Amino acid sequence: MDNSSSPCLASNCKGGCHSNVKQVNTGASGIPVVKLGTRLIEQFQSCETVGTNETHEMVSLGKKATYSAKAVILSLEKLQDGREYSLPGPCYPPEIRVGLSDLNPSSVKLAKSLVEKAVKMHKIFAIQGPYPVIRAALRARGWIEQRMPQQVQQRQNSDSRSNDAEEDNSEETEKEKEPDRLHSLMSRLVRNEMVYFYWTNRRDAICTNSLQKEQIVNHFAKAGSFTTKAGLCVNLRKLHWFDSADPDSFFPRCYKLAARDEKHAFIEDYRRTACTSLLKYVVEKDQHIQWNEIHQNFQDVQWQKKQSKLRCKPLVPSETVTTALKVCQEYLESLEHGDIDKSLETPQTLTQEQWEGFLNSYYLVAHGRAQIERSGNFVSSCKAMLQKLEKVCPQLGIDGTQNIWIIKPGAKSRGRGIKCEKRLDQILRLVNMDSTFIKESKWVVQKYIEKPFLVHDTKFDVRQWFLVTDWNPLTVWFYKKCYLRFSTQPYSLDTLDSSVHLCNNSIQKHLRPSHQRHRCIPAHNMWLDDQFKAFLASQGKEALWETVVVPGMKTAVIHALLTAQDLIESRKNTFELYGADFMLDFSLHPWLIEINASPTMAPSTCVTAQLCTAVQEDTLRVVLDRRVDRSANTGDFQLIYRQAAVGVPLYIGINLVVEGIAVKHSRRFQCLLPPLKSSQLPSSKRCGAVKEKEPAPEKDKPLPKVIQKAQENKTSNSEATLSPALSSEPSISRVAFHLPVTVLSVDGGSNFEHLSKKHAEVSKVPPTAIEKKQASLRMVMARPNSPVK
Repeated sequence: MDNSSSPCLASNCKGGCHSNVKQVNTGASGIPVVKLGTRLIEQFQSCETVGTNETHEMVSLGKKATYSAKAVILSLEKLQDGREYSLPGPCYPPEIRVGLSDLNPSSVKLAKSLVEKAVKMHKIFAIQGPYPVIRAALRARGWIEQRMPQQVQQRQNSDSRSNDAEEDNSEETEKEKEPDRLHSLMSRLVRNEMVYFYWTNRRDAICTNSLQKEQIVNHFAKAGSFTTKAGLCVNLRKLHWFDSADPDSFFPRCYKLAARDEKHAFIEDYRRTACTSLLKYVVEKDQHIQWNEIHQNFQDVQWQKKQSKLRCKPLVPSETVTTALKVCQEYLESLEHGDIDKSLETPQTLTQEQWEGFLNSYYLVAHGRAQIERSGNFVSSCKAMLQKLEKVCPQLGIDGTQNIWIIKPGAKSRGRGIKCEKRLDQILRLVNMDSTFIKESKWVVQKYIEKPFLVHDTKFDVRQWFLVTDWNPLTVWFYKKCYLRFSTQPYSLDTLDSSVHLCNNSIQKHLRPSHQRHRCIPAHNMWLDDQFKAFLASQGKEALWETVVVPGMKTAVIHALLTAQDLIESRKNTFELYGADFMLDFSLHPWLIEINASPTMAPSTCVTAQLCTAVQEDTLRVVLDRRVDRSANTGDFQLIYRQAAVGVPLYIGINLVVEGIAVKHSRRFQCLLPPLKSSQLPSSKRCGAVKEKEPAPEKDKPLPKVIQKAQENKTSNSEATLSPALSSEPSISRVAFHLPVTVLSVDGGSNFEHLSKKHAEVSKVPPTAIEKKQASLRMVMARPNSPVK
């Protein structure tokens, strides 16, 4: 067997094919076996027909052909794999026989009929990424796939896994099976047809501007405004423009450290939180001592040793608690606007050096377990201040005593680059180390929930799906099922390791569960929501799931979407599935952490294998089945929000009507002046009834002086002898002027420009002699003592 590359063995070969042959062997049947190269594959891929010198039917590429007994029909997939296959007899490079070996004519006929029906009903789809559930569900509905080239699929999948752009939060995906020959043939037959349904895991995989109106896609443009940590942080601050809710009631306070003003606000927040944490520490320590006095035996040697160790630790001066109380009091006054009367020259509570000294003392107490001098004297003051703060600070309950913050890259997913820190200098140093993220404004810092609800002393978060089918009006579907993701280690604030505080499956699946973790938590670190409900029932809190958890998650999702509605490019026949991550505090109140686009649908565990399959099938029920039948089954999706459609009245060219009143004066006050000359505009441009023109005098003669004096005397006498009866309101009558509508043209020009020019021309007409005379008479009536010129 010759493994070297050699020219074609056929005696009548026309040449030129040896460069395309990678390997020539001799099979068991004596027929040459050729391993084809890339260029030869490209040659027959570009051909519309295939043939040979033997008897056969000339067919299009990919369709069934009949050959002699020795003919071996090659499929496109096999040729692209580059494997070894037998070629019969002489070789003609441009005429390679290609087909589907496992299809008979009846299967080809069936494929043609299915394709014709799908094309007529606009049921052609394309999928980028491995989504076997979506593919199978669409095929069951009679849709035919227009498959993308395998190389393009692999390249796009690798890009989606490595892309950290703000628009992309796509997570890991699964592998799919090799397509069968019948669907490969149908995909080939619809290769030139329009695709009416796109499902991708990348928002930028499809240019939405080039889509036709009837094409359906699963991504909205510019949705990164709320699917990134930085975007969600900024958008929720605008919630007061859309709703009266406070974002601090469901979203832990968050700051973008790249912005100077937000960095300053974070430093102030950290310092203030350190003060409240110190007050909490004083109160909790007093409660702990009281508990020990009740339940511990003072004769216990171990307890006495523990107390002696505490006494050996350094003491922090009591002025530290006094400073914390003063800072909290000033903060309350600022919330009540009690600081507006203070002068701007009033010195701050603490200088920069004093703050550094206070934080160092706080670190010794909260992190080093140092003792506060005479802390028992401040317990009542600390309790009273915390009660006041609790009324105005909805996040006081999640702060704890450690003042821990979580630092996140603003546009990454799957828990990459996330760290927890508890010292201010360490947080600022960590962010300043990476100049790239500072330049791109990607770092965000968020308050860590130090008192979460635990399951068997283990932290978890909740993955909740929701579907948006329209942004104008906003239409939101909430999935009734969700699942929990656990960390592999028991919860503790003594360590800030990601194995304890991050619940992302992409991180925890690489870690080994701790032996100290409760055995009821499975090794795959996931629970169904039904399992969590059973746990709550064992704790006597089953009702809180339907009354606190679910309503809180729905409200948080709606508020987050409302703040981003004006930033999203709304398009009909578009939808998008999102995955929201929630944390539950010790009272089971849900806190929104982030929203992910293209959430993972990989069946990594038995939990995700069940739920991810169901959510994909139910998504198609909402998007496709409900388009045909409004009463179709939507699975576990529930419509939770739909804005009222705002009806915009269409403009109709109807004449506008201006209504008013005409004031009729008594004859006594009628002006004896000659009538004004009519406007130079044509009659169609004048408003109201048209009066007949009085003939203008032939000559412009001045009025006699006798008439002018009589007019002046009459005017003065009428003003002096005016009776109250004559001063009553004049009789009025209602008139209506029908004005023609001025319609602006689409091309930028308008009738308004023509009328403006016409009005300008009219205004430039010089006044006539009669009009000049009338103006002079008005001046005489206004100033009777002035001489008449």
